[in-house]
Amino acid sequence: MTVNTTTQNYRWVRASDGALAGVCKGLGTALGIETWIVRVIWLVAILWFGTGILLYLILAVCLPRVDKLDHALDGKFLGVCARIAKRYRIEVGLIRTGFVVMALVTFGVAILGYGLCYFLIPKA
Repeated sequence: MTVNTTTQNYRWVRASDGALAGVCKGLGTALGIETWIVRVIWLVAILWFGTGILLYLILAVCLPRVDKLDHALDGKFLGVCARIAKRYRIEVGLIRTGFVVMALVTFGVAILGYGLCYFLIPKA
């Protein structure tokens, strides 16, 4: 796989050859630890009130896959997270994950802010 200059700066990605959505393998690579250690941590988090399942699903949806980084900045829903990532040079997976967590924590109020960002943040 050839990696161009726009995609080589991604650290927080899912692996394309992981066991289940590639989250643990991708996080292990990003953190510099072995995949089995990340899987044990997820297992403990799952056994502790099931929080690991929700976080795993959020990361599986929000983090781009390493073999599809050319499409990582494509807009998923109105393209707000992609615009923020381009404008401030932050990885789009982190932006998307942060928004989903905020939407859950604020019981959906963050969705209103997301809609406002669509109108307030310039496209390019």
